[in-house]
Amino acid sequence: MTDEATAWRTLAALLPPVQAQEVTDLRSIGEQEAALDLIVSGLLALDIPIREDTRALLAVTAEEWGERAYLEERISQCRSLHPDDSGVRVIATTDAEPLAGSSLTSGSSLADLLVVPWLTCVHCGTVLGRAHRREPWGDLSYLARHYVLFRPAEAAQPTLFGPEAPWEAYTAVASCGRRRR
Repeated sequence: MTDEATAWRTLAALLPPVQAQEVTDLRSIGEQEAALDLIVSGLLALDIPIREDTRALLAVTAEEWGERAYLEERISQCRSLHPDDSGVRVIATTDAEPLAGSSLTSGSSLADLLVVPWLTCVHCGTVLGRAHRREPWGDLSYLARHYVLFRPAEAAQPTLFGPEAPWEAYTAVASCGRRRR
């Protein structure tokens, strides 16, 4: 499983030392949301290029701390490092067409949910999606009910992770391409 502390060190290290220390200080006093905002703001303001797997790591960290919806657009605006052979990429929101959970499994766990493709392994095509309930007013629920690992081209049953397991789900998609090469 991906170690969250290592993820935070990796993300902070993208910034100049003074800002990196501020991120570390904010996190140490329980201000993870402010630390995430500082990372994304710094990447954008300084035009620091990032690898696609780093963008995915940032997206998962934001998801873990309830900041995905707030930071998602800004994370997508961070400059990409080219060339980039990263294994995991964030699926652009414009390309993330929700799927009926019932189309991925015959079980009842996803029956009334919509699965939004979120991350993908570029080596094997495995997708990690967030399963949400449709709210009465039409929007998707703020928090994911499950994280769903599936291969779009295969009829195999998806692997489900609970709402508290974004790191475990991320680790599964990040390691899947290495197993198949």
